[in-house]
Amino acid sequence: MAGTPRFFLLLSSSAEANSRTVESVNPSLIPILYEEPHFLLVNKPAGLLTQAVPGIESLETRLVQQIKDRDSHSGTPFVGLPHRLDRGTSGVVLIARNQRALSRFGDQFHHRLVQKFYLAWVEGELPQQEEQRWSDYIRKITDQPQAEIVTQEAEGAKLAEMCVTPLAVADGQSLALVKLLTGRMHQIRLQFSSRGFAVVGDEMYGSSQTLSDDPDPRQRPHGLHALRLEFRHPQSAIPMAATASLPEYWQRNAQLFEAAQKLVVRSKSVARTAW
Repeated sequence: MAGTPRFFLLLSSSAEANSRTVESVNPSLIPILYEEPHFLLVNKPAGLLTQAVPGIESLETRLVQQIKDRDSHSGTPFVGLPHRLDRGTSGVVLIARNQRALSRFGDQFHHRLVQKFYLAWVEGELPQQEEQRWSDYIRKITDQPQAEIVTQEAEGAKLAEMCVTPLAVADGQSLALVKLLTGRMHQIRLQFSSRGFAVVGDEMYGSSQTLSDDPDPRQRPHGLHALRLEFRHPQSAIPMAATASLPEYWQRNAQLFEAAQKLVVRSKSVARTAW
């Protein structure tokens, strides 16, 4: 690829195309974007917990069973999670396949060496301007699965920062690209909501719309998609990047979906230095 550094490995969309073919045969399968002995990358469906207590279905339990069945594994395949996505969020998740890879990925996330990009579909019309850096202080609400914006001096307050680039507006809704700089609880959802732009479908933080008729609100998706992940190989340290395609329900706003699709295509074809 012209302009791509020789040392940069971009995970192509061919693997994802194959995963979509498999998924169409068995929709219960988790789409695998890329796989090798040390790790794999998947496109997590919205409505599925990344990890859960025993007895509750999650991305982790589904992948363990999927790999066990596929490989006729006699034991329990190793599936390590160095990071998570919220239940209603779809998109790319990095999975370690051994303890050493999990430890090295954990170090990368801890030291903020992993770059995380999201697409946010929100209510309201975001001002169409250049990239903005949003900074707030967030804390978890005691005994509730929810967070809140607080002052810097508040007990338990943690700095939350992200870069937001508005991309398009249509039918009273907006599309934005988010580069996450910190990883606080419900950070993107809360920072948008606090500015009057609730993520579509995110009823917890003020959305007036839903993206599913599922009677269980916990199963409903919201308009947040983990688009792209940039990290380093756990053994060679070669920079790598992977992109996850959008769920079908994003087509409910055709204009924003079209704009988002263009970014998905671009993300699959550029290196870190060009992104």
